[in-house]
Amino acid sequence: GGPGEGDETTLNVPLPAGSGDEEYLHAFDELVGPAVRAFEPELVLVSAGFDAHAEDPLAGMHVTAEGFGRLASHSADLGPRVAAVLEGGYNPGALPGLVAAALEGFQK
Repeated sequence: GGPGEGDETTLNVPLPAGSGDEEYLHAFDELVGPAVRAFEPELVLVSAGFDAHAEDPLAGMHVTAEGFGRLASHSADLGPRVAAVLEGGYNPGALPGLVAAALEGFQK
């Protein structure tokens, strides 16, 4: 975060290339979730991008459809209201299954 009112409200969590479900979920549960809950938001907007998918040609990460579903399920508990916006991913063939997994996760 920068100086002033927004100080200490930005959280960057760098993960090494090749990170998959367990690394992402660990970072979410140990860092992201607690930080968001401490902030006590009225609304959480999830940028639902799928660049980290194992078959995405650009990011070099290895998150599976199941992993995205689990991340969505954990995201659904972050505040009283949670909304997601589709950001994308660069493997159009995988995108429908990934979106379906995330939607299922948000409903749990």
